[in-house]
Amino acid sequence: MTIIECLWKEACERKEQIILQDIKQNWTYAEVMTEAYLIASYMKKNFDLEAGSHLALYTNNEPFFIFAALGIQFCGYVLVPIPYSASTTEIEQNLIATDTKLVISKYAQPARLKCDIPWVTAQDLSQESLSSFESITVTNQPDPDHCAILLPTSGTTGKSKIVMLSHRNVWTNALAHGQKLGYTDQDSFLVTMPVHFSSTIVTQLISCMLCGTRMTLISLPMLPRTAFKLFERKAVTGFSAVPTQLMHFISDFHQTPNRGVFDSIEFIVVSGAAVPAKLVDKIRTVFPKADLIQTYGLTEASPRVSMMERGDRRISCGSPIRDVSIRIVDEEEKEVEGTAAGEIWVKGPNVMLGYYKNPTLTNETLVDGWLKTGDLGYWNESGCLILTGRKKNIIISGGINIYPEEIEAFLYGMREIEEVIVVGVHDDLLGEVPIAFLKGVEGCLLDIDALKKHCRLHLSSYKVPRQWRIVAEIPKTKTGKLDRASTKRLLLNELGV
Repeated sequence: MTIIECLWKEACERKEQIILQDIKQNWTYAEVMTEAYLIASYMKKNFDLEAGSHLALYTNNEPFFIFAALGIQFCGYVLVPIPYSASTTEIEQNLIATDTKLVISKYAQPARLKCDIPWVTAQDLSQESLSSFESITVTNQPDPDHCAILLPTSGTTGKSKIVMLSHRNVWTNALAHGQKLGYTDQDSFLVTMPVHFSSTIVTQLISCMLCGTRMTLISLPMLPRTAFKLFERKAVTGFSAVPTQLMHFISDFHQTPNRGVFDSIEFIVVSGAAVPAKLVDKIRTVFPKADLIQTYGLTEASPRVSMMERGDRRISCGSPIRDVSIRIVDEEEKEVEGTAAGEIWVKGPNVMLGYYKNPTLTNETLVDGWLKTGDLGYWNESGCLILTGRKKNIIISGGINIYPEEIEAFLYGMREIEEVIVVGVHDDLLGEVPIAFLKGVEGCLLDIDALKKHCRLHLSSYKVPRQWRIVAEIPKTKTGKLDRASTKRLLLNELGV
């Protein structure tokens, strides 16, 4: 089936059930599908587009994104989500790189946008009308293995590294994620992450609709105090976040008079980066009844690969979701045994079709149906996946591989450190050496000599950072991850290299 066929089936069974809400309004399944069909009707009447045409969607986190995204799917077109935070130049680069034929947006076209692509606004789309939900038909759908969504990978906005996900990729991943997490029609899910993320589209919006879980969607940025109010007003039972967001929630926790609203949170899905042990303890203090679900995924895998089980207190990346296989391979691409570490390869219905217009990179990344993730990890004694880092992040010092994530995890254990990132820089003798950037906890003094001494007691000498930098903020990507590339550039500029 295609994405819209799967969701249409659910809508017909649950048509009067509320599935979506914002601050002021609720929408039932029937109303969501009606809005989507009206958008589809407008496009069909006013534009002569071929089946499979690429349509971009540019809007903030709001119900219109869901209406328009589903409208695109009704027509059998390919969705191209454009980051709302993108600059005009980045928008233009994305549109050109994806061969977009039409842009749908809640807003008027940016004045400085140069590319000549039709731009349709929500006001244009409001011209359509429909007699009833029962008059909607789902026709002319593409093959389930045809492309449904084009997504720039994290950190490559405006580049040509664009992931092609099929209908089968998306709906199987959304359903498997929802089933393993345990979404029900009694849950209320707050969407806190940008709608252009693969994890938001697949494991939140589509997954919730497949499982009957009500969603709350409001424009970003979402300040902690706004989220706290929504916990109470919308009876939120779960949400997803990256560790950076959770840090902000925890730091503002004391400003909320009604602490009881945090008790209603039953699950928190964490993606994007590993959760430091120190942060885990704080999360469990603020959200005492919530299951903390660490996940592992990547856009090329639609994105979910593995996740923890509900009720598990031991933080890991859990086990694979349904129908997904994982193998750990060594440098010779042979599968390792036991708890040995290596590169993570993934196989299943979630593995992408490939990179758009980049067959060379596609063939390098996909081998006999296996996706070479570039991530490093191992199976622990309980059979759960543990991530150790990225292949490209490895620091090779004197012929020895150093994983910066290992050093970072150790330093995170120190109470006076709020954030840390370790990068490698050139060294004439050893090739590379690790350097640490630190952001201290407010009110705590960072004693570099004491930190060095502590590291020497517990780490191999080659893992101890050769230099230390105390900074006010550590650069982050738009997805909230620590930005190694920007941090390294800052250091190189400082050193005059």
